Amino acid sequence: MKVETKYEEIGYDFLLKILKSIIKFLSKIVGFFKKFEHKIRFQKFKLIFGDRDDDIYISTYPKSGTTLTQVILYCLTTDGKMDFNHIYDVSPWIRNASFLREKPVDIPSPRIIKTHDEYKDFSKDFKGKIIYVYREGMDVAVSQYNQQKNYNNPDLEFDSFLKVFLKSKKWFNHLKLWMENKNQFSILYVKYEDLLNDKKKEIDRIIKFCGIKCSEMAIKRALKYSSFEYMKKHENKFGDQPPESKRVFNEFIRKGKSGEGKHKFSDAQKKEFDGIFKKTLKNVQIK
Repeated sequence: MKVETKYEEIGYDFLLKILKSIIKFLSKIVGFFKKFEHKIRFQKFKLIFGDRDDDIYISTYPKSGTTLTQVILYCLTTDGKMDFNHIYDVSPWIRNASFLREKPVDIPSPRIIKTHDEYKDFSKDFKGKIIYVYREGMDVAVSQYNQQKNYNNPDLEFDSFLKVFLKSKKWFNHLKLWMENKNQFSILYVKYEDLLNDKKKEIDRIIKFCGIKCSEMAIKRALKYSSFEYMKKHENKFGDQPPESKRVFNEFIRKGKSGEGKHKFSDAQKKEFDGIFKKTLKNVQIK
């Protein structure tokens, strides 16, 4: 009887392993078809949304000053009224809208469009302008960590998050390919830290690059409404839009400062970050 029981246990363990393998395999298949379905839906969305030669894309890696730049450009290219419900109503994030099965918004030119897409996701025939906003990578990591902790995982530890961030190399590769600009797109490179330290100067660069004809009043509006104080006070206009029960708008716009990464990273983590940066971007000129 004991021998039979032992063989039964081995048999059950074997069946469990087979079952787990089948479930893992099926999950991969489901994941593949979901990604494929999202891709097709986004292509259909873009066909309806269309391309205009005067489109202005704000391209960033997440948590790098996207919303700040959206507000600036919205103020410079419109009457600057802040009576919209959410920034996406006037400056859409089209991939996210497609994912949520929303209809493309109809807004006048020049359209200010948000994207976190990789460089390869843009057609070689793209004719619009792109403002690529980039931020110190260690600060990006800290900001992204806080957002994930606040929205998705209150028990998330920074060390665990950073291991995944560094291993994926997503931030490094995003920066690398956009800086290389092999298709020679019309790109203005804006450093997030420069927006914080001398916003007026960066606004002047943006106006010149985009060929925007605007008044001094529009520039003053851009400076006022893109201030940390205003955006924090009206966070519901700018924050992510998770389900009602999970909304944490007071954490989307958190500090609006730079340099936090240097204090959060240990010496070993800084060394690892610098090593990946030098290896990934060794032949790339940072604009």
